[in-house]
Amino acid sequence: MKIELKIEASGIQIYAYEINEETKNLLEENANNGFPVSGMEIVEEHATVTLISHGIAARNEGVKYTASINGEEKPFYPTNFEYGEMEEDFENSDYIKEAIEFADLPDSVDPNDCVWMPIGLDRFQHIPGSEHTIPEGHTVIFEIMPYSFGTLHTSIEVDEGFKLADLKLVVDYPDNAEHDLAWLYYCDVFGGIFDQKEDKPFDEDTIRAVDYKGKRYDFDLDFQGGSEGWYEAHEKSGDGWFPSFLVSTHIFQ
Repeated sequence: MKIELKIEASGIQIYAYEINEETKNLLEENANNGFPVSGMEIVEEHATVTLISHGIAARNEGVKYTASINGEEKPFYPTNFEYGEMEEDFENSDYIKEAIEFADLPDSVDPNDCVWMPIGLDRFQHIPGSEHTIPEGHTVIFEIMPYSFGTLHTSIEVDEGFKLADLKLVVDYPDNAEHDLAWLYYCDVFGGIFDQKEDKPFDEDTIRAVDYKGKRYDFDLDFQGGSEGWYEAHEKSGDGWFPSFLVSTHIFQ
């Protein structure tokens, strides 16, 4: 049996482009020649590209959650779950009751329609970017794109007897000092974006994927109304990270 999940909201999509000094030299040469090609075209061709965030966090306000099961649509309810060290914890009636009470869900909600969000468990957290250390002299360019209407979607083959409570959401977790790119984003970029999020359900723990019986299914994002986006760049030196003027001088005229 196949099910489909949709999560609809406004949000902020973020990509990171890591470039080395050779690519920076290409950008400088391109700028000196009057920008015969777009600076971002050069960046996209030579960069290591990482999706930092789809830009929608699981919140009660401003987000619509829909599951399609056998062609029939019904809502689902992302719910924080403070247990889950063992798989059987997700079937524990006391734990389930406590999670639903804490989430302040309507009395009419069936616990089987909850999709759990396990708290503090590594296997349900996604750290954006690889574990590799970013070398000195490299620059990371963040592409930040707010949008007015987006849809996260994925499909899953499930077994007979499936219930929505068999699913767990995987969320982004950039607050990790052992991962250079995630830590750069969290310390130097996230706060500025958060301050401009307006009424969008954007936060550090944005939705990345869903887990079903230990297998991960990533969400794809389609969006409309993307506008007022921006770029910012950060360069790594021996003393750490500092803002780079690369964007204003060598990428755009």
